[in-house]
Amino acid sequence: MYALCRDLSYNYLDGSIPSWFKEEKLQLNLVVNNFSIESLQSSGLPSGLACLQRNFPCNRGPGIYYNFGINCGGPEITSSSDGIVYEKENEPLGPASYFVTGTSRWGVSNVGSFTGSTNPQYTSFSSSQFTNTFDSVLFQTARLSASSIRYFGLGLQNGNYTVNLKFAEHVILAATTGKFLGRRLFDIYIQGILVSKDFDILKEAGMSSFRAVQKPYTAHVSENYLEIHLFWAGKGTCCVPARGTYGPAIAAISATPDFIPTVSNNPPTSKKNRTGLIVGIVVGSGVLLVLLFVAFYLVQRRKRSDPDDGEELYGIDVGPLTFSYPELKTATNDFDEAHKLGEGGFGPVYRGTLSDGRVIAVKQLSAASHQGKNQFVTEIATISSVQHNNLVKLYGFCTEGVKRLLVYEYLENNSLDQALFGERCLNLDWSTRFNICLGIARGLTYLHEESRVRIVHRDVKASNILLDTNLIPKISDFGLAKLFDEKKTHISTRVFISGTPLKIKCFHFLRGRRENIYTQLLILHV
Repeated sequence: MYALCRDLSYNYLDGSIPSWFKEEKLQLNLVVNNFSIESLQSSGLPSGLACLQRNFPCNRGPGIYYNFGINCGGPEITSSSDGIVYEKENEPLGPASYFVTGTSRWGVSNVGSFTGSTNPQYTSFSSSQFTNTFDSVLFQTARLSASSIRYFGLGLQNGNYTVNLKFAEHVILAATTGKFLGRRLFDIYIQGILVSKDFDILKEAGMSSFRAVQKPYTAHVSENYLEIHLFWAGKGTCCVPARGTYGPAIAAISATPDFIPTVSNNPPTSKKNRTGLIVGIVVGSGVLLVLLFVAFYLVQRRKRSDPDDGEELYGIDVGPLTFSYPELKTATNDFDEAHKLGEGGFGPVYRGTLSDGRVIAVKQLSAASHQGKNQFVTEIATISSVQHNNLVKLYGFCTEGVKRLLVYEYLENNSLDQALFGERCLNLDWSTRFNICLGIARGLTYLHEESRVRIVHRDVKASNILLDTNLIPKISDFGLAKLFDEKKTHISTRVFISGTPLKIKCFHFLRGRRENIYTQLLILHV
């Protein structure tokens, strides 16, 4: 990739940067020299290089970081065991290269060319699982170096740190004899101090190629930077299993403080950025306050214009499905008179067909009916909380603007009073009439004694009893219903206290020998 690679690191170079430093296909390592920030900026070289000059000038003073983690040769990973974020370090480092994070939190410098290798690799990967660690994925990548690799922690708060180095051997594997013919040996320095000489990953792993190795060391930071140096001193093998198999290898690095930090651990924000941030917060807060004031004004204005609408649906357990007004308008052919089933105190009722094929009955609240609004709320709250074969099923409702509609199942034989006295009277024999009466009684018994909430309908009459195809009665119109405490064993109310008076003639089909059934029905109700 590069025609020339030149290592000029750890010298005392200073002055201006020559123009040839920027030639294509030239790789230079210029870390830890004496170049000034101004000369580096004017040279066009990567800005991070200024942080890796002698004395590491970035983020000095109290420091701004108190830890860092690096996944060497791999992507960013969060440890499942200690929660440390190991930032990605998968840059294409070469024989004379370096890299600094955009936040200047840490940097890396690599030096050395693999002798005799036609395809040198500076990272390695293994899909094997390392069974002796919870963070096996951290050990599946590693950074390789032919001679010397250094990692720098930048802008650290001064104090003692625990430096945890993680190793895994991916390349030197066991031969068919069961012995490891290759040996990878290198030295480890922390803050310039030799902490491990002739370090052998496989030996530390108990001669198992798929065991993770973790080595903790203590380091003292006094000038806001930490240096970790892995150095190959020419020991070990060079060509097993292939030429160029030697030099340091490291899987991951973390540095955590042994003290209570007093810095924020966040990247620094420039004065310009801070000013913009403050202006943005102030302007945003002002706009938000204006919007809140406008919203409050509109809500209050709406409440003053219609004080009932604000609380009309408050506290309802919205069990049924909510329908849109255009959907119901389409289903009823724009509430065509030909689809009208009847009209009561609440408003007209229309037959309709939903897009899924269900036939429905749509009860439309009269816009001028204040009592209807209250009944609308009561009906939803009541009927959505109970289900019984002798109670009409509520599919849902619609509330858009001043429009209020209830959507029920459609019952083919309409109401009981229509069946008896309407234009299309049904021929009901005594057995059918008896079953209708019992069905009404079962529905009322369920409301009074068996449902999860106890309900008194208060408006039972022939027009509120609907009949399905099989002439099964279903009690409807719960707009005047009331709930009562389930601990009460008796409740009294006048028969005609709510709704229209009971039309006894609608129940005349129970006269004669069946009249006692009607009496029992009234007793059950009141």
